[in-house]
Amino acid sequence: MLRKLTILAVLAALGLSAAPSQAFFENTVMDGRARGMGESAVAVPGGSYSAFYNPGLLAGRTASTVGASYVRPFRLDFTDFFAVGAALPLGGRYGSVGFGLSQFKVNHLDTDLLKETHVAFSHGISLFEDFHSRIDMGYSLNVYQVEQGETVSGIDPGSDTVLGVDFGMAVTLHKRTVLGFLVKNLNNPMIGVDEEELHRRLVAGVSYAPYDGVVTTFEFDNELGEDVQYHGGVEMTIIEGFTLRGGVITGPNKLTAGFGYELQGFSLDYGFATGGGTLDSTHQFGLNFAWGGEAP
Repeated sequence: MLRKLTILAVLAALGLSAAPSQAFFENTVMDGRARGMGESAVAVPGGSYSAFYNPGLLAGRTASTVGASYVRPFRLDFTDFFAVGAALPLGGRYGSVGFGLSQFKVNHLDTDLLKETHVAFSHGISLFEDFHSRIDMGYSLNVYQVEQGETVSGIDPGSDTVLGVDFGMAVTLHKRTVLGFLVKNLNNPMIGVDEEELHRRLVAGVSYAPYDGVVTTFEFDNELGEDVQYHGGVEMTIIEGFTLRGGVITGPNKLTAGFGYELQGFSLDYGFATGGGTLDSTHQFGLNFAWGGEAP
């Protein structure tokens, strides 16, 4: 009983509690690559998680990718978060489709106190393309489901499911610069008997590849009612197949780092972020597989 009360107290402090006054579906980084690059991804092409980060990035793909990732936020032993994602080009004017599934769980003594499931279906198409530049757009349909366990006083809060809509764009200039833009939950979905608003966010950023094998990125994340958070990151290929990453985040201030190793289409990604205060650091691992076409 004491441990269960302690868990609920920590979750309330993190904004992860199932209590009505707290927010569901906190913004969680889906993969180790983004984690290592300052938790920034809205303008970074490639990877399997565009359905979550920016569906506008889907349109320019020629290779198919699928990935899975796991993280225990802040190394809290009663939490688990996993995500899978895929991006599949349809060819020509039909663009590409993306899929994502994530689940966050809080468990105590084999009892799920909270389970948040997010399923995303995305489509990206090109609006304009020439030899050097392109303008792409995309949308995501998100299914959010919350299942809450029985409280310490024996009350069953129940569960709920809602639909959210995202809109994203990606503008590529001279093949080396990408501008990314995402509006998260633009339809203002509400969940639970108390109709709690899910997070509405505006994310915008830019990535620039000054040389082959080097990517730099900067973005800002403006969640409605919260201070703007800034992210910056860099990715450098040290030797063929091996990449180092680093980044910084504000509000709270955090440092990130990581690496990636790729061989014959398979890749392993690891990302690390400091806790940004009294919380512990976070370590995230992921696997990806790419086939066909050319990776962006």
